[in-house]
Amino acid sequence: MIEKASTPLLPFLFQIMAVFDRMSSSYIIIDATETIIAYNEMSARLDGVEVKNILHRKLLDAFPSLTRSSSSMIMVLNSNVPIWNKAQSYQTPAGKVMTLTSSTFPIVNPDNTIMFVIEVVHDISNLRELTDHVIHLTETLKETRSLSNQNLQIVTQNKRFQRLLKDAKCFAQTPLPVLIAGETGTGKELVARYIHQNSATKNNTMVTINCGAIPPTLIESTLFGTVKGAFTGADNKKGLLELANDSTLFLDEINSMPIEVQSKLLRVVQDGYFRPLGGNNEKKVTIRYIVAMNEQPEVAIQKKQLRSDLFYRLGVCMVELPPLQDRLDDIPHLVEFFIRKHNPLLNTHINGYTPDFIRSLEAQPWPGNVRMLENVVLRSMLMCSQTNDDALNQYHLDTLTQPFTAIEPITHYQEKSPIKNRETSESLTEHLASYEKQLLSNAMARYKNNHSEVARQLKIPRTTLQSKLRKYGITT
Repeated sequence: MIEKASTPLLPFLFQIMAVFDRMSSSYIIIDATETIIAYNEMSARLDGVEVKNILHRKLLDAFPSLTRSSSSMIMVLNSNVPIWNKAQSYQTPAGKVMTLTSSTFPIVNPDNTIMFVIEVVHDISNLRELTDHVIHLTETLKETRSLSNQNLQIVTQNKRFQRLLKDAKCFAQTPLPVLIAGETGTGKELVARYIHQNSATKNNTMVTINCGAIPPTLIESTLFGTVKGAFTGADNKKGLLELANDSTLFLDEINSMPIEVQSKLLRVVQDGYFRPLGGNNEKKVTIRYIVAMNEQPEVAIQKKQLRSDLFYRLGVCMVELPPLQDRLDDIPHLVEFFIRKHNPLLNTHINGYTPDFIRSLEAQPWPGNVRMLENVVLRSMLMCSQTNDDALNQYHLDTLTQPFTAIEPITHYQEKSPIKNRETSESLTEHLASYEKQLLSNAMARYKNNHSEVARQLKIPRTTLQSKLRKYGITT
């Protein structure tokens, strides 16, 4: 489906397509000219069209309901910034209106220009039915001990992270609520499960809800449950609050929960009583609350995304997870863990890595943290299997041309491009380090050495910024 071209990215792209096909995922791929170069049978069934009628056409011509301002693929093509888990309504070429979630991301050339844009789509039109099914499944699982907790493994040799886990284990011995703050990909749910596993209710299943993944219209009924007749189609359904009784309720992305629902949740946290949607009788629950958010609570309160009184109730015990940049000594241990984890999945027999592979990883800023590291290792393993090597090395990173950073707010300030002026013999590690140093120097100059503003523009913690300034010898 893809025209042949002399680029090392094509084998990687075919590997991605193969993985998506095995997962029965719907996907579409366009090139830099907005031409559709890949479109699988799953997508065709979803849209009610034939593959041959979509391939090799311009995106907006093939899908007339889309516009330049509404198309995620064109947004990513223009910005080089991925869009993850976006929920949207969409009219298929056959005229059917559907509710979808999509993840859209770019594949770039060595000069950082976009070669392809990939969009993976999932149909969530029957989300209400799916939510009811998940609640029923959670209720069934609650009757038996969860086996997943027995296999929980947190990989770290970092002293700061080990002290953090020690604190978390101490918090677990109490019924007090815990608030976990940390950047995306730092392992907030993993730490939440660690706390539950070490608590007095570890034999009961921890009930989890991602507040950012459920539409605002459904989150209240999902939490509180419903009484038959509460709204059209409503039935007697237990909510997650009732299912979490005598156990732990993990509320991920609590700052994504609508403020009005936060207000109702506050009363449950305070008094333990709640009323199902449409019901007249109150119910009593005893719940251990663990909540997580990917930004500082003070910032969420200022943005009016989090009620301050709810924060004061839930933030009794605080756990702040460090970014991967602050625990670089864990990278070799994490890489070893991911190799063991993914070897069976990929049917590979990779048994380690070379020192230059780790040095290259340690030189990256890792905005996506451990989750991003796992993706890079996974893709490196795919490349390693193509070259029949038995260990990950520098070459597998070079061929990926992984865009580790995307910092649009300051790039226009650069007086010269370090990318164009670099010798071709420069290694990936040296190249990225030079580029990062140039970005930092430009940002410090533009924002007059204001560390807080530079950190905000670069989307990194202030402590990470200061560490990098010392690393590159950039004086203020």
